[in-house]
Amino acid sequence: MQRLKYVMRFRRAMIAFAAATIALSALASSSLAQTRAQIDWNKIDSEALDYFRTYLRFDTTNPPSNTAAAIAYLKAILDQEGIATQTFQSKPGMVTLVARIPGPAGVKPLMLMSHADVVPAVGANWTHHPFDADLTGGYVWARGAIDNKAHGIMALMTMLALKRNGVALRRGVEMMVNPDEEAGGENGAAWMVKNHWDAIDPAFAFNEGGDGAPGWLGIKGITFQVAVSEKRVNWLHVSVRGKGGHGSVPKPDNPNLILINALHRLLEKQPPIRITRIFADAMESIAPLEPFPASLELAHLEWPGMAQAAAASVLSPYNMQALMRDTISLTMLNAGFKVNVVPTVAEAGLDCRLLPGTDANAFLKRLREQLGPGDFSIEYIQRPDDAPASPTSGEAWDAIKRVVASDFKDAIVVPWMTTGGTDSRFLRAKGVPSYGFIPAILDSGEISRVHGDDERLSVENLNRGIKATYDLTIDLCAAQR
Repeated sequence: MQRLKYVMRFRRAMIAFAAATIALSALASSSLAQTRAQIDWNKIDSEALDYFRTYLRFDTTNPPSNTAAAIAYLKAILDQEGIATQTFQSKPGMVTLVARIPGPAGVKPLMLMSHADVVPAVGANWTHHPFDADLTGGYVWARGAIDNKAHGIMALMTMLALKRNGVALRRGVEMMVNPDEEAGGENGAAWMVKNHWDAIDPAFAFNEGGDGAPGWLGIKGITFQVAVSEKRVNWLHVSVRGKGGHGSVPKPDNPNLILINALHRLLEKQPPIRITRIFADAMESIAPLEPFPASLELAHLEWPGMAQAAAASVLSPYNMQALMRDTISLTMLNAGFKVNVVPTVAEAGLDCRLLPGTDANAFLKRLREQLGPGDFSIEYIQRPDDAPASPTSGEAWDAIKRVVASDFKDAIVVPWMTTGGTDSRFLRAKGVPSYGFIPAILDSGEISRVHGDDERLSVENLNRGIKATYDLTIDLCAAQR
């Protein structure tokens, strides 16, 4: 009888605890909803569009990655609002901006991270000049519109909205805008982490690397591939010496022939498929959304022959193939100076991307063997970094899922690994969970414009990205009243 009374009291206590938890959660949600409701989004969006177009007009092409004027522009906006800013110069013209709205002492801030530099653009190939930021057909056309200046404006407007509305914070918020990302980050984020860690030191960070893809792999709705890891950049310069001479006398020791034949041997077959844990988890999470047999293949990529079967069907797109193996891309060739002169040296640039866990030394050894005989020299342009993956559970990850569910219709979140490198790896190497998450919906046609011609972003995407960035920041940083 005594035991029964104890059990009943325990049950009543648990019911009361659950009710209190639900009430507190509802109160917190109500408080956060009220915080969001204070924003005049039409006004914010109009202001942001002007800032965005002006920011895009600064030519921050890398090289030389001169971001000084663009950073000064952003800094002036923040200074006018009374938001604390600092700038750091790694080399002449290469300037980083850090802005901060402080929270309670002893609590590390959330970082909103972006880069100001952009890749080169050949204006003659564009329908709109790449640095005019034309607004046509609901799109802003400019180099950097997606990669990565819109992300900077999303962070900027979030900072302004927080400050103007006097949002009480349980965690501070900072934004960092870097130069040099497009050349590997040595004089941008990497330099900041090495030399000015005390000026940032975040709890977690949000950066480029993941967006919402409609109809991805045939899945209904929007799939946000949130980057928790990335392939490792392994850029190589390959050169070979041969016998120079007169072009009228073909000879087998022509370095161009030696290099061409060697590259053919190397590129004839890419490295074998290897499924990483991150990729397997992502595919397993979407497997129930796929028809048979894709559902079976994606759920069990570790089974013998299953990855090969998926690679021939549902995972046949090139961008998926690149996440299933180390890759080698021939991106540069250089040889000769006159049509009737055989040069003595031929050169190539190889963009290699390594999966997490690949032994870089063993990869280089195999590559050298595949090139075959010849007086080859192989030098690193950029060595691969090692950084742990960010967790797919916990405070930041859960907040991403909540915001995607609330701000986007028919949308899901999957953990992802990017084929390209980002500045997130420098923070991950310091143990800071960093997530590639740009809250925009971009189909394959829009993505193909990144680093290509006619890069653009819709005004609708800019607006939704600003609101989602603000909502995410409120979720993680606003004090619950």
